Amino acid sequence: MLSNAHLHRLPEAIVTIPMFSVTIRSLWFVLLVATLSAELIPLSLAFEARFPPLTFYSYVAAKLMAFFVFGFLTPLAWWRYKSLGTGILFAFVTTAIVELGQAFIPGHRTSVIELAVKLVLLFGGFAGALAIRRNQEYDFGMLHLRFSSPYWEQSS
Repeated sequence: MLSNAHLHRLPEAIVTIPMFSVTIRSLWFVLLVATLSAELIPLSLAFEARFPPLTFYSYVAAKLMAFFVFGFLTPLAWWRYKSLGTGILFAFVTTAIVELGQAFIPGHRTSVIELAVKLVLLFGGFAGALAIRRNQEYDFGMLHLRFSSPYWEQSS
């Protein structure tokens, strides 16, 4: 006999997110400023030494996650399909300039490995957002995200 378990599931929440909106662009800008600040403002060794390893590595992980989210938000905030190359180019150039600029800031150093990791995270976020834009929706457990845009007819 078949179970009626599927009848007792909780309803999923549906959230519609307007792409290219002031809210998404503001979030993108806040993340840009926060990421640049975290990358360019040096923490002194004495300040870093006061934190337990878990706290310090959580901070490092949060900075890396910010690059993924920054890459993810870029195509959702700014660029239609006809100019997506501009978005990824901007994100890559900004990251490279910041990483290279660290050579001139006391307490920082330029690292090709860090730059490569940041660029991979940026590109991963960007590619993930492109997949979501293509499908116009994403299921995240009981949360169903729908993406809307005034450019759907123009961007395909």
